Amino acid sequence: MKIASSLLLMALGATPCPASLVWQIRDLALKTEIGQETAVAVFPFRNAGDQPVRILSLDPSCGCMAAEPGKWVYAPGETGEIRVQMALAGYVGHLRRSVAVETDDAAQRFVELTMTLDIPEPVAIAPRFLFWRVGDAAAEKSVEITVAEPAKTSLAGVTCDSDAFTAALQPDGGGRYRLAVKPAGTGQAVDSAVRLKAEIGGRPQIYIVYVAVK
Repeated sequence: MKIASSLLLMALGATPCPASLVWQIRDLALKTEIGQETAVAVFPFRNAGDQPVRILSLDPSCGCMAAEPGKWVYAPGETGEIRVQMALAGYVGHLRRSVAVETDDAAQRFVELTMTLDIPEPVAIAPRFLFWRVGDAAAEKSVEITVAEPAKTSLAGVTCDSDAFTAALQPDGGGRYRLAVKPAGTGQAVDSAVRLKAEIGGRPQIYIVYVAVK
């Protein structure tokens, strides 16, 4: 009887305790707009246990992110949230970033909160590199430029870092442009950068197309 009682107590003691913090969501998808500078994700939770839970640390996966809780200690039954902010400058396309949350909850010390972002490309440029071979004809070549939202984005013009090339921006209508580039000659190797000046959501932006004779 004593042996059976001991085994029962051991079995009960081995039963895992449920985690105290119950998260409403751990993976959040966000859509952003052209010109948007930051994205914010909020991850709410509740302390469903019978002991206070302390948040020990928040570790974002990227230096472009900042994360903070409403406070650091939550009593039983109390609700809270982790607020994550990400700077969007320089990013386009589909991104996935996360924050590792460490608490003193013995049943679940670590939780990963993930935010997935779709960041539109305000100005699409193809190709980003033009080249001519030494001795080729100094013929004009072009780059196709498409502005996703013309109401929020304007192209102010182009400049070239070297007089070995000339560049001109030609609108084709409907947010489409043609960047025409021509070398002064192809007698020797030379390279340069053509800089496209844009204003996106009121903020200046520079796009670069590399050109070379080689």
